[in-house]
Order: sequence, then structure tokens, then C-alpha cells
Amino acid sequence: MAKLLKVLGIVVGAFVGLLVIALVGVALLFDPNDYKPEISAAVEDATGRTLTLEGDLELNVFPRLRIALGEAELSNAAGFGDAPFVSIQGARLQVGLLPLILLQSLEIDEARLDGLTLNLARNAQGQGNWEDMGQAAAAGDEDELIDDDEAVEGGQLTVAVQAIVVDDAQVNWTDATTGETWQLSEFNLELEDFGVGVVFPMQTSFALSGEEIAINLAAEMQATVDLDDNSYLLQDLIVDIDGSGAAWPGGEGALALQFDALEADLDAETVELSGLVLEFLDVVVRGNLSGAQLFSNLSLSGGVEIEDFDPQDIMDLFDVEIETADPDALERVGASAQLAYDSDRMMLEQMSLRLDDSTLTGSLGMQGETLSFDLAIDEFNADRYLPPAEDEPQAEEEGSLDEVDLPLEFLRGLDADGRFAIGALQFDGLSFSNFSLGVSADGGRVRLTPSAGLYGGTYAGTIGIDVQDTSALLTLNQQLAGVDVAVLMRDYLELDMFTGTLSLDTDVSASGANVGEVIRQLDGDVSFALIDGSWEGVDVWQQMRRARATFERDEAPAAPEGEPRTPFSSISASGILEDAVLTTDDLTASFEFMTIAGAGTVELLNDAMDLAVTASFTDSDLVLSDPLMADLAGDSLPLTATGSIAAPTVRPDFSAMVRAEVREAVDERVEEERQELEDRLQDRLRGLFDR
Repeated sequence: MAKLLKVLGIVVGAFVGLLVIALVGVALLFDPNDYKPEISAAVEDATGRTLTLEGDLELNVFPRLRIALGEAELSNAAGFGDAPFVSIQGARLQVGLLPLILLQSLEIDEARLDGLTLNLARNAQGQGNWEDMGQAAAAGDEDELIDDDEAVEGGQLTVAVQAIVVDDAQVNWTDATTGETWQLSEFNLELEDFGVGVVFPMQTSFALSGEEIAINLAAEMQATVDLDDNSYLLQDLIVDIDGSGAAWPGGEGALALQFDALEADLDAETVELSGLVLEFLDVVVRGNLSGAQLFSNLSLSGGVEIEDFDPQDIMDLFDVEIETADPDALERVGASAQLAYDSDRMMLEQMSLRLDDSTLTGSLGMQGETLSFDLAIDEFNADRYLPPAEDEPQAEEEGSLDEVDLPLEFLRGLDADGRFAIGALQFDGLSFSNFSLGVSADGGRVRLTPSAGLYGGTYAGTIGIDVQDTSALLTLNQQLAGVDVAVLMRDYLELDMFTGTLSLDTDVSASGANVGEVIRQLDGDVSFALIDGSWEGVDVWQQMRRARATFERDEAPAAPEGEPRTPFSSISASGILEDAVLTTDDLTASFEFMTIAGAGTVELLNDAMDLAVTASFTDSDLVLSDPLMADLAGDSLPLTATGSIAAPTVRPDFSAMVRAEVREAVDERVEEERQELEDRLQDRLRGLFDR
């Protein structure tokens, strides 16, 4: 056995010796520069382009295989100018030859590319200067590629690289169809101690510039490549970007990106990103991401957090000024959420969106084709974010509501199902508690179900929108119960007009293509009741006393001290709304000095009213103790109420009352005369029959 091993050793040694002698002979006797014309011709046959080899070719075989190329360039496509398509200052590759031959181990000392310049362009017809590459060799046999792949399968190649270097590369891009030009310059890439299954450092940097932006990027990381398992790992990535120009947010600034690890297993179809941190415009974003079934049925999950920041700082960078009613608004923004994505849904869950003193929580996303949400805000004052009030409000342009079109196409395509809640809400001057809004929409049929606590009472109802061909049908069924009307009117209308407890029921509908049409076509039923309150700013009792004094040509009574007001125990009415005009025939009211029953109209578009009512004076102490009005106790008086709801004019018609009294007196006299006539007639008839 020992002799056999000795013989084998001699044979192997002799083989290696002969191989070394042959390689040295090739290196000494072979000059690759003699074959430049053949190399250029082969490239032209393959690409249709001219290869110019200006620098020397170098080939060393032993002890390391070294291939070097000097300056070279490949011509451009026809019609794209004289600049070469690609050029290099030099390139070299140095490989361990014996490990490759004997051990199937690719040991690269250095792979280096210097001064690459690549000119890419698209002409006005949309053709790129790379599209003709390889057309001259289009007849290449695809089976040959398959044979090459099969040849590789016979063994397993190990790879080890001490250094891969790309130095000072440049890519120029010109697009004649858009007029855009971009330049990637000073591109550098360096990999050290690269090998399969081992951790190796990698650094890269480049500058990118366009018409309105310039970027400088530098990145470093630790990488691991496992070709057998088809898995890849990047660790400790750090990317720093400096940008400037009109297209860079804020004109200039820096962006920093880093993550702990990015791991991809392509065979298992998984990816994992952890420890992501992005810092940009003084905003810090943290996150992580996991993915599965990357190429079959993609699913993603992860989280993101935006640390609290001051949005005013960002608006200052962009020279954006947003004036709000509250100058202390828009001072804090932050957010966090969990992402869930697969073929059936794309959701943001466990959301927390912070805006100043308000926090929104819940979930939002797409379930299939349906917008699904369940959101809640602890408290929100929407009025803080409105524009500041103007010193002199501008008059609304006539017909402006007709210019506000309903979003018919959006509503027709809306598919949604969800709930939105706010613990305390202030909107348009109104204050709600426990506000809730249910939303259901599908196929142009939208249903909203709002409810809330409102000024000591409740608000609830349904709002329906049914999209038709060129318009929409709106239905409003709304109820207010037990609402403190004084606070409601003060907050919403800025008026101190009524006090009391309000209940309101509406069941109305309208159709139209814009807001103006809808308001003008409001039809339906309306009823309300206001109890235990007062009509502020109007003293109906005093107006009647003054009117009576004028009618009687008496001295006008002095107005009582304090602000004018008319207390009442109830005011109620129901009616039919037609074309935004409410008509009622059962208006009733009960005051200390009289009761009212009447009818009339109220125009919702301008608050104009025209009411005719009959007031019946009571025999209360207030009436009986007043010299001007005492004799009216138990009588009825016609009244008219005109003007607007905010500034009504109430006039008693005493002349009608007198006319009624005259008619009554005349009727009594006629009745007396009729009775006397009947008596005389009976007497004469009686005397006639007595004869």
C-alpha cells in the first residue's frame, strides 16, 4: 500500500509539474495583444457594435491567473451620437488557478473595474440605445445554454473573494421623450473577504443628480450569501443621504436609514426586516416587517412607529403657512400601527394616531374590496383647525351651492363598512358627547347612522343616499330629544333667541346633482316641541300692550326693566315640507297671558315666516291686573307673525277684534229684532184664530 501511495504521489506531482511548465510556456509564448483584431471582430459579430481596445491586454497564468484590460470602449447605436455606449479605464481579475483546476475552488484575489462610463439614452421615438444589443447574434442556440447549465451541475464550486472593487463609475441617462437627464457619478463599490456562507463587509457610495435634485449617498453593511440555501442576509445597514435642489423636500437636508437585519430566504419564500430606523426632516420612523410566500401568495406583517414631532418645523421647511383658528393647533403629530397584508386583506391594526391633544385608535384597511374600519377618538375639537374668523364675513355668492356637485361617481363606487366614534367632539360650534357614526355603502347605496349626546339630550337618526343616473336621492330621518335649546342656539347660531327643552323629528327627502338642488327640493314631515322656555329678545306681552294703547289712543306703557323676553310653557307644531317650505296648520303655544293656535309657512332657505294665529287671552293675574288688557280676558285676538325667525314682527289685529265685536253686536240686534217680529206675528195669528 505504501508503495502504491508513493507511485500515485509521483504521478500527481509529475502531472502538476507538467501543468506548471505548460502554463509558464503559455505565459511566455502567448501575447493577447496580438489578438485584438479577432476580439473586436467577435464582439462586433455578437453585438453589432465596434469594440476599441486602446489599452494593453495582459494575461498571466502562473502562479495566479491574472487578466487585465486597459482603456476600452464600445460604440453607440446609430443615431445616438459619437459618444461611446460604454467605456472603461481598466479592469482586472486575478484568480488562483490550481485551486480552480484541482479543487473546484474559485479563489479571487481581486476583481476590479475602474472608470466605467455608461451612456444610456432614449430617442424621440422611444427607442433605447441598448435595444439592438445582441441582435447580430440572435441566431444563438438556446440548447447550448441548457448544455452549459447541465455541465455545471456535475460539480459544486466554492467561491472565495478577497476584494471586489468598482471605482469611479458613471451612468448617464438622457430621455428625448421627456427631456429628462440624470447622472449617476462617483459610484464606488467594495466587497472584502466575500465568500459563500461567511459574513463580509460591503460599502458603496455614489452621487445622483437631475435637473432639480442632487443626492450624495454612502452606505455600509455586513452581508452573508448562501447560494446553496438561496438565502441572503444584510446586517447593520447604515445609509446616509445628503440632498439638495428644488425637488428635495425643504431645498436641502439629510436622510439617515439603518436597520439591524434584512434576511431573505428565497427557497422558503420568506423575508425578515428588523430594527428599521429612518430619520428625515426631524421625523423619526421605526419599524419591522415579515413576509412569507413571496412568490406565491404574498403575506406581510409588521409594525411602524412615527415618533412625536412638530409639524410646524416641516411646514417652515416648505415655506407653508397654515393659519388656524387656534394658534396653538398643529404642534404635535405621531403615529403607530401594525400592518397585516395578504390576498384577502390589507389592514392597519392597533393604530394610534396622535394630533395635539387628540388620539385616534382602532383599525383601518381593505377587507377584499370593502373599506373596513373601526376607529375611535378620545376627544377632538375640529373648530381649532378651521381658518381664523374674518373680521368682516364675506357675503355668500348667490347660487354658490349649485356649484357644489355631489360626488356621484365616488359614492357609486364606494364599498365600505365601519364605525367611527368620538368621546367628545366640537364641530361647527356644536358640542357632542359619545358621538358615533356607522357607515355602510355598496353599489351606490350609502347608509349613515349617527348618534350622540347633545346638550343634555340625545341626537340619533339615519341618512340615506341612493345614487341614480345623474343625481342622488337623499333621505333624512333625524330625532332630537331633551336638548337644551339655549346652549344649542348659542353655540351653533351664536344667538340668544330661545330657551327651553327641544324635541325634533324630521322625515324628509330630496334629490339632485348638487347641494343647491337638494336643499330646494326638500320634502317630508317635520314636527317639533319646545317646552318650559322663553323667547329671548322679544316681549310679546309688551308689544300687545303698546298696540292696544295705540288702538285706544292711550298713552304707550313704559317698557319693563331688563332685556325683553317672553316666557312660555310650550310651543309646538307639525307640518309638511315641500320644496324647502314648511306649511303647518297646528301651531300651538301656551303663554302666561294667552294661548295661540294658528297656521302659516316658514321658508327654510331664508328663514322667512308668515304666520296667522289666533290668541286667546287668559284670565291670569297678569292679564286681569293690567288696565289696558284686563277687559280682554277670555277674548280672542288675531295675530300676525312675519319677518324672519331671528327677528320676527308680531302684530295684534285689534281692528279685527272690534269688527268681530261689532258683528257680534249686530248679530245680537238682528236676533232681537227677529224675535220681536216672530212675537208680533204670533200675536196676530193668535188673534185671527180667536175670532
